[in-house]
Amino acid sequence: MKTLPRLLSLLAVAGATLAFSQDARAEYDIKEYRAESHISAFAMYLTPDNELAGNPGGGGVSFDFYFNENLGVSFAGAWADPDVGDLWQTYTMDLDLRYPIPSGGMAPYVFVGGGAFVGEGSEMLARGGAGLDIRFLPIPLFIDWSYTFLSGGNGKTEPSDFGGLRFGTKFVF
Repeated sequence: MKTLPRLLSLLAVAGATLAFSQDARAEYDIKEYRAESHISAFAMYLTPDNELAGNPGGGGVSFDFYFNENLGVSFAGAWADPDVGDLWQTYTMDLDLRYPIPSGGMAPYVFVGGGAFVGEGSEMLARGGAGLDIRFLPIPLFIDWSYTFLSGGNGKTEPSDFGGLRFGTKFVF
């Protein structure tokens, strides 16, 4: 399990290097929303319905691509160790809809998607949520909440549906 924090640290450093390099830096005001891509690193807090879960913290990375200022797709990998014996991993693809607030440097968004959950076994998942993209600060931030529905799990000895709160930064290019 010690390789996972090292991998996440390496990905965060690589993303920061790419985002802040002179060649990759966006040639526009970061408060503007347009067709763009993001690499995100985030921390998350899970609210599992599993009676045994005791440590619901984790983190992950994502890559977002927006076709225009409102419509995009997101690919994410997240990991958590809620003390149930197995590392919880989710790999998701979401459809994102955002609405930038004119001259506000913020954009509320909603997303819906699906993917895979890997714990003791593998299951399909569906999820949906809402969040806020914040760009009036020097570094773009985001916070969102989602609810994940698993295809199996009883909540007593196996993972079942869970909510999650994510907070992180976006490297826009």
